Amino acid sequence: MKKNYLILMLLFILPLLSGCWSRVELQDLGIITATAIDYLDDGETRVSVQIFIPRTITTGQGGEDPSAGSTFVREGTGDNLATAIANLQEHVPRRLFWGQCKIYILGEELAKKGIRNEIDFLVRHPSPRGNSLLFVSEGEAMEMLTLVPPLERYSGEALRKLVEEESGIKTTLRDVDMALMGTSESVSMPYIKKLELTEQAKKPNETIPIIHGTAIFKEDQMAGTLNKEEARSLLWLKDEVKRSTISIKLEGEDGEIAMTPTSGKVKFSPEIADGNWIMNLHIGISGDIVQNETHLNLMNKDVIKTIEKEYETGLRERISKTIEQLQKEFHADAANFGRRFHQKYPNEWNKVKDNWDEKYSEIEIKIQVKAKIKGPGYIGPPAALPRNEVEE
Repeated sequence: MKKNYLILMLLFILPLLSGCWSRVELQDLGIITATAIDYLDDGETRVSVQIFIPRTITTGQGGEDPSAGSTFVREGTGDNLATAIANLQEHVPRRLFWGQCKIYILGEELAKKGIRNEIDFLVRHPSPRGNSLLFVSEGEAMEMLTLVPPLERYSGEALRKLVEEESGIKTTLRDVDMALMGTSESVSMPYIKKLELTEQAKKPNETIPIIHGTAIFKEDQMAGTLNKEEARSLLWLKDEVKRSTISIKLEGEDGEIAMTPTSGKVKFSPEIADGNWIMNLHIGISGDIVQNETHLNLMNKDVIKTIEKEYETGLRERISKTIEQLQKEFHADAANFGRRFHQKYPNEWNKVKDNWDEKYSEIEIKIQVKAKIKGPGYIGPPAALPRNEVEE
């Protein structure tokens, strides 16, 4: 009995010792670095992928061959994204590997038509990661994959670094999925375009995609775009301020004063009083003066107080303008006011949730800003200005 038992155990164990039966060797994979999805005039969906070329990495003394491209682009079309990807695989001799794809670019026409079906596929598919970055492109998304950045290996990598380093909106696949299922059903994504080629460009597409603003979605359709200044105001509303520069012009002065925020915080206080829905915003900002084009001496405390008041007024006006645009023009609750009212006033929210678009447009906004200049710079008077022209 013991002998038979041991034989039976070996029969079960042997298959487990044979290794990973589903393993695919690296040389059999087509590694995707970025993906573009477009809606075509004939109603079909086109998916384009940027595939890494392993042969551009050499083991010789030269390292990576700069004369050879690091990626190439392949595309597939179909009635929907799933079919388009299946057709795409027929155009690539290797199995497509999506695990390294961190960039997904949606074409403008697709964004206007609606992205719910495409997001549904990406969320259900096991390969795309939830932290993958999403963008909306001016014109066709595929064009962004063909650009050749002078500094980076491929355009997808350039986009990723732009989002990390710039003061633009950062939106992931997980963000979009959660936002479209949330109370507001609104989301924002970086809006990108191609940087115009310079005279020094050595190749036809030697340029990069740049963040040109923010695309605002109402439900799953793009309602419009914000320019870069308006997008910075939206960052304040989303409490995601990174790096930016705010310039103000004082009355009676010819030049401007520029400040870079070092810290900022927004507190949202929803309020319902006598049937009126009010959103109170309390914004605190502190920063350093990085340029002084006026004749003012920034070591003077009274001058600093005047500048702080101007920054408070300027930031309040910019944020108010962006909120009005979201309320009246786009009807998109991109700052998630609805979620905050829902949390504080659940009973009142249940009465208006089916008509939130109408109620959202009627919300009164009250903004309080407190600015603090921490560093006026290493010098008080403007640099290279004669002492007798300095205004105290």
